[in-house]
Amino acid sequence: MEINGFKSWDISPNTVSPKGLLLTKYFEINTNNDFKHRLVRVYLPSTYDFSNPDKRFPSLYMLDGKNLFDDYTSFVGEWNIDESIEKMIDEKVNEGIIVIGIDAPNQDIDRTLEMTIEGVKKSKYHAYQSKEGYAYLLSNFIFDVLKKEIDATFYTLSDKKHTGVGGSSMGGLMSFYLGLNRHDEIDYCLNFSPAFFLLNYLSLLDYVKKYEKYELPKMMFYVGGVGFEKVFISSTYKMYKHFLDIGYSNSVYIYDKDKEHNEKAWGEYFIKAFRSVNK
Repeated sequence: MEINGFKSWDISPNTVSPKGLLLTKYFEINTNNDFKHRLVRVYLPSTYDFSNPDKRFPSLYMLDGKNLFDDYTSFVGEWNIDESIEKMIDEKVNEGIIVIGIDAPNQDIDRTLEMTIEGVKKSKYHAYQSKEGYAYLLSNFIFDVLKKEIDATFYTLSDKKHTGVGGSSMGGLMSFYLGLNRHDEIDYCLNFSPAFFLLNYLSLLDYVKKYEKYELPKMMFYVGGVGFEKVFISSTYKMYKHFLDIGYSNSVYIYDKDKEHNEKAWGEYFIKAFRSVNK
């Protein structure tokens, strides 16, 4: 199948749920690194009906797309997002959502800087002190280019109320940034293990305060407690607490002291996290 350049994912073997349909298409991203030719993955749930344009679906944009649906495209294991979407359908949580995964650059420096907030001071833990972040370029691509094409190609509910973003680690930081930067287009953010610790917290807080006059999206903050994940705990909780302190009730904090920093952990909590901001 091919629709507006999106082609069925027919790579074999794969671990994509046979209930739904995974489509992919390459896009050119205006970014400050060499990895501009990027694969976008779109999972259509089993309830999607090409013959019924009146039945439309919410959409969720997620970072690090190669890790979401297929073990064979991820070097660290997948989130099982497709299976989670189908489970929620089976359990009548909802009638399905369309998930759009954006692949990250291949090099760590490019992925990190592409998801680092511009104009915010870095902490001592940031590996690329002399380099400026350019998260705004990825934000522009997602909402000024990609979302427009997704909405024109698939049966989406394109309004703010039915649009979410999510990611983990640097992707969790990017998800949070999008919630600020595109607050008028996003209903909720799934911030899994957001890498706040890579930024100077006071500088980040100053950045956040610029947006507090707006109606911000619902925020889900998740963090584990084992191994490398420990360095995420303090800053994640502080940011969640800040939102509570300013009277923002649309935020959720999920902590599991037994979870490590990996896709398996994030995938296990995806449904709980999604439901926490979609009641």
